[in-house]
Amino acid sequence: MSGIYGVVSRKEIDRSLYKGLEIWNDNYGDLEARSFERGNAFIGIKPEYLKDTTDDKRVFSENDKIGVFDALIFSEKNSDDTDELFLYKTVKEQGVSGVKEVNGDFAGALYDIKKNKLTLFRDHLGVRPLFYYADKERIIFSTDMRGILAVEDVDASVDERWLFEKLVGGTTMTATGTEYANIHCVPFGGSVTFDLSGQEIKKTEDRYYIPGTKKFRLKNREEYTKEMRRLIEDAVKIRAEATSQPLGAELSGGLDSGVIDLLLAKMNKKCLYFSWTPGEEELALADKDERLIIKDICEKAGITCNFGSLNISFDENSLMYKRTPLEEGEYKNISFFVRYAFPVYTNTTPIFKTASFMRENGVKFIFSGHGGDEGVSHRSNPYELWYNHEYYRYLRLMYSRSSIDKHRIKKTISLIKENRKTANTVLKQSFKADIFASDLASREFYKKFGDSAIEPLSFAYDPIKYVRGGGSRNRLDVLAYYSSCTGVRYLVPYLDYRVLDYALGIPRYLYHNWYINRFIFREAFKDLMPDSMYKQMSKEEASYTNLPKEETSEEERTDEELVQLRSDRVKFLDRKLWQQYLDFDLIEKWVRGENDPDTDAQIYRGIMSCIQVEHLVKRSREVNNERKTKE
Repeated sequence: MSGIYGVVSRKEIDRSLYKGLEIWNDNYGDLEARSFERGNAFIGIKPEYLKDTTDDKRVFSENDKIGVFDALIFSEKNSDDTDELFLYKTVKEQGVSGVKEVNGDFAGALYDIKKNKLTLFRDHLGVRPLFYYADKERIIFSTDMRGILAVEDVDASVDERWLFEKLVGGTTMTATGTEYANIHCVPFGGSVTFDLSGQEIKKTEDRYYIPGTKKFRLKNREEYTKEMRRLIEDAVKIRAEATSQPLGAELSGGLDSGVIDLLLAKMNKKCLYFSWTPGEEELALADKDERLIIKDICEKAGITCNFGSLNISFDENSLMYKRTPLEEGEYKNISFFVRYAFPVYTNTTPIFKTASFMRENGVKFIFSGHGGDEGVSHRSNPYELWYNHEYYRYLRLMYSRSSIDKHRIKKTISLIKENRKTANTVLKQSFKADIFASDLASREFYKKFGDSAIEPLSFAYDPIKYVRGGGSRNRLDVLAYYSSCTGVRYLVPYLDYRVLDYALGIPRYLYHNWYINRFIFREAFKDLMPDSMYKQMSKEEASYTNLPKEETSEEERTDEELVQLRSDRVKFLDRKLWQQYLDFDLIEKWVRGENDPDTDAQIYRGIMSCIQVEHLVKRSREVNNERKTKE
């Protein structure tokens, strides 16, 4: 994708302060950077080559309006217009609301010189990232958050709400927040406008799209199923035909990616398929192994899957190393998350394995199944029917589940009680993952928020709330990050706004039939799926149950080595910065190995997250002084 960035100020700016803003966006494109400059404004783009075009204009200027856009458009448009020009004309003539019917992945910035107003906007569901920082004098925006953090005088204070949820294992998901209190995301399906013409900067937000506002009512299950298939097929098709460049696709063995792969094969699209699961020669098959389903998919579709390996390399031969602007220096022996300045939201490193493989084999666009299980292939709990007042359907579902019991009425009542208990004790309660230790938070910091501050995870029964609250965002930001590290671009057809609107707007009972979940999605593509895929009931990476024991686990180190390792990590924490948030007595006990061993891993993760927050700022700012050059 293209990297767009800039600063607009109420007074003249010093360009030398913003060198890092340009550098951190450099990997988001492969063409020559372009920019617009005047005394109080600098707006730039590092463009990405996506489609053949005779027009290479990337910074648009007309009637004192300056625009830069990261855009891949799937809608029909005038063939003479580039995607960026099409988006510029739409927003200039109709305002941001004009993109409501534009199907595409995009983010943009439009600066009105006369009015001294800057407008930032994003696509319907935020496939393209865009961050911003605002203080009393200026606005800084960037595709890459590290571009903003690179500016020396940006206030990069940690967001306390985010930190609290991170330490106690909450979701940390919001639609517009980040781990830094003063850096935000532009809202997906909306815009934020800054008016710099007065004595102070005024900010207004607007939404042109809110998911889940439409209702769809058709005749019967068959009609609902046909329409779902039509929408998904079209979403895949328009993305596959948006460019002539080589295509790739994830193939995990799950329903979401599997359906995309089967559709691409049906369209006779030349495509490279990849599973980050290791091949059988490296990892033996496990019971219910997803690679067995992958084999069935390949046989059914007449395609070949390429498999990954057990190890993910971030060494000097990796794209991560080759494309980073950082020297390793003192960071060489610490986690690669810190060494390469991973934003804290970055997880699921096997995605990097996929992206690297694709890039090394000439693929530019990768299809991802992300967004399926919160929309079209929703993993719904039966409680969702009750929650959405589909009481009759709820009772019918529970009654059907008692069909193998002699005393059906009694069994139905028992199933209802069990499900309602699960809803009240789990689904509707504050969500706490078990991967972090709440004890790591200092007593005063914990008291400031308390348990009631954490929201329930509504994924299983209220997908509308989940999506609106930013449930799709983390994986999208991760895909964008790994895209910049490898030079690929991800396509996410399940987050086509038409597909998601339909999925959120149909009756919830359609997702259930007896004990079969995701039912309507399975039925929509039953003729394409191999039987093993259709009957798959859980999202388990069974192959990894055969993983060998780690040879370098902490348990196998000597006590002295373990203390030294932990001590070396803690040295990266600025005690003055973190003492108001963390219990350093607990940390010192952890270093000495005096805590409960069952919580050691959780404490380590919490400490490393804080190190990431702190050092992402430090590492981002290093590039303002000197950029590493690589062949």
